[in-house]
Order: sequence, then structure tokens, then C-alpha cells
Amino acid sequence: MESNQNTETNMNSATYSQKQSILPLEITVSDPQKRTGDGGTSTSYVSHQISTKTEDPTYHEVSSTSLKAIIVVHRRYSDLLLLHDVLANDYPTCIIPPLPDKKVFQYIAGDRFSQRFTQKRSHSLQNFLRRISLHPVLSQSSILKMFLTSNDWDTYRKSLIDNLPSNKEEVTDAFMNAFKSVHIQSDEFIEIKERSDKLDHTITKLDKIFHKVVKKNDSISEDYVKLGTALEELSELVTGENNELAKNLKTFQEGIVQLSYLINDLNKYLDYDYLVDLKDMEHYIESMRQLIKLKDQKQIDYEELNEYLTKSIKEKDDLIAGYGGSNFFTNKFEEFAGINQEASRRDKITKLEERITSLDGELENAKKIADAFEQETLKEINQFESVKAKELKDTLGELADENIKFYEKMLQTWTKVDENFSSQ
Repeated sequence: MESNQNTETNMNSATYSQKQSILPLEITVSDPQKRTGDGGTSTSYVSHQISTKTEDPTYHEVSSTSLKAIIVVHRRYSDLLLLHDVLANDYPTCIIPPLPDKKVFQYIAGDRFSQRFTQKRSHSLQNFLRRISLHPVLSQSSILKMFLTSNDWDTYRKSLIDNLPSNKEEVTDAFMNAFKSVHIQSDEFIEIKERSDKLDHTITKLDKIFHKVVKKNDSISEDYVKLGTALEELSELVTGENNELAKNLKTFQEGIVQLSYLINDLNKYLDYDYLVDLKDMEHYIESMRQLIKLKDQKQIDYEELNEYLTKSIKEKDDLIAGYGGSNFFTNKFEEFAGINQEASRRDKITKLEERITSLDGELENAKKIADAFEQETLKEINQFESVKAKELKDTLGELADENIKFYEKMLQTWTKVDENFSSQ
């Protein structure tokens, strides 16, 4: 019951907060640096600089800065993980954006202190914080404000860890309902599931394609480097014998080297930014699905209570009608034991009436929670759709810009090479 009351309180709080006027937050994660643990410990970690620009006075009150100032703090991955867990605990009806998995990310990007790993991690962490900043409820949470502004975060962090409750009950509920499904799913949620499955399939397909593109570009770039080296050696070889040919070879070699640099730059964007955005979107879709599963669990609880109540009412009606309630062997056993079967029947009816009265109250409460959870889930899905649309538009725009930049520079490079040839 306490869990249900907390859920209703959080849902009411979320509904109220969404009506407030929210000032924009601009959050940037940058400059990942390897650091050594305090207190003389040899444990190393990566610290990320997090810069926040906002005119929301509640953020500047904590950091004691002016409204125009950019608030800068440094946080590590475990700090963001704690932020995620606290938000998930405090706002059970919200889609909490996912964090990059620590072990999987390391497997994909290599050594966790390498530039490739830390840069990809920073980009993914920025996606996480940007999604929170766009959420009308999460962006106003006290934990986010402390995380983004407090210079005394370490002290605050310890108190959060001590007070963070265990989620064993939720895990148990999820396990118990893992093989159950909602009897009657609304058309709206059926459509949402189909839409999310289609998007997830498309994103996964793009992810596989661009992984192949990055690998192919790496191979092409290496081939151009080898070709550039061979041209340079050939230019040196003919110098003195045919200076004009040597000069032309040198000009062409410079164009080839520049082309390999351009491919590397484009590939770095694809690897460090675009592929990370695709993977983060896959995880974001899964977070939305998890909220729908939690909504379904509330509905399953209601449906099972309703079935139990229906069964209890039927059992009572059968007893009142003078049949049912016990099987033949039970009746014979009670008869041989000298039990007054009529008195036993009346006692069973009384107990069933008490159970039905209790179930009526529980069923009404379960219905309220299931309906409220469904309404909040729909609001969260609308918020998800808004963020998703913006991210996909921005990501595709950046991909187009990077490709345009690549071809513009390539055109400049080979135009210059052609001009050098023409002037000779």
C-alpha cells in the first residue's frame, strides 16, 4: 500500500510540474580527463567537464552565480549513474533516459582511458543529460540541480547513496509477471508498440550499415596513405632526372594525403558521434518499452485481482445455492468426522463475504493506480516522441552537414591540385 501511495504522489507531482513554465537548459559534456583517486589511492577514473547555461534562477541559487554565467562542474561516470538511479526511484512514471553500459561501451570502444573511448562516452553522457534537460519534470528535480551546480557534490553524494532504497520489490514483481501479458491491450498501445518496433528495426539496420562504412573508410584511408607514401618515394626517385614529373608526383601525392585526412575526419564523426547517437536511440526506445511493461504490470495486477474476485463471488453463490464449495471426498470426510456441514457451509460463506469486501476495496485501488499509470505513461510517450523527433532531425542534419563539409573540402583539394598542374 505504501508503494502505491508513493506512486500516486509522484504521478500527481509530475502532472503538476508539467504545467510550470520551464526555462531552457543547455548542457555540454566535454574534456574527459584521466584522474587518480583522492586519499592516495591508485584507482584511476575519467572526469568529465559539465557546463550548464540557463537563466533559471533556481540553478544559479545553488552555485551562487549570475544568470548569464555558465556553471561548470566536474563529474565521473559513477556520479551520472547515481543521478540516473535516484531519478528512476523518485519518478517511477517517467522515462528515465539510459546511460551507456560501462562494460559494453568499453568492449566497443577499447581501453577505457583511450581518447576514442572517453570521447564516445562524453558524447553519450551529453545525450543522457540533454534528454533530462528537455523533460518538464526531470529538469526541475532537486537532484539534477545539485548535480549540475554543487561544489559540495561529494558530500551530497554520500547521503544519496545511504538513502537510496533497494528495488528488490520491483524486481520481484517484474519477474513474477515476466511470463504474463495484459488480456485486453488498448489500440493506442498496440500502435505505440508497432511504431517503436519499426523504429528500433530501422535504427539497428542503420547501425550495422554505418559500422561497415566506418570499417571500409578506415581501409580506404590506409590505402590512400600507402599510395601517398609510394608517390613520395617515386617523386624522390625521379628528382634530378625528370624534375617536372617529380613536381607533378609531389602535387598529386599532397592531394592524396589530404584526401586521407578528410576521410579520417568524416570517419571520426561517424564513429564518435553518429554511431553513438544511433546506439543511444536504441537504448532510449528500450527505456520507453520498460515503462510500458511497468504500466502493463499495474494492469495485470488489476486483472488478476478482478479474476480472483469473480472466482470468490461464484464460489459464494454456489454455496448459497446449496452446491459447490467442496468436492465429494471432502464432504464425506467431514461427514465421517462428525462435522456439521450446514454450519461449515455458513462459515465458508461468511469468510467469502469478508474476502469479497476486502477484494472490492483492493480492486478499486488497483484500478485507480492502473488508470493513472496509463495516463502518465501516455504523457511520457508524447514527451519521448517529441525528444525523439528533435534528435533524429538534428542527427540527420549533422550527418548531412559533415558529408557536405567533406565533399566541399575534397573539391577544394582537387581544384587546387588541378590548378597546380595547369600552371606548370
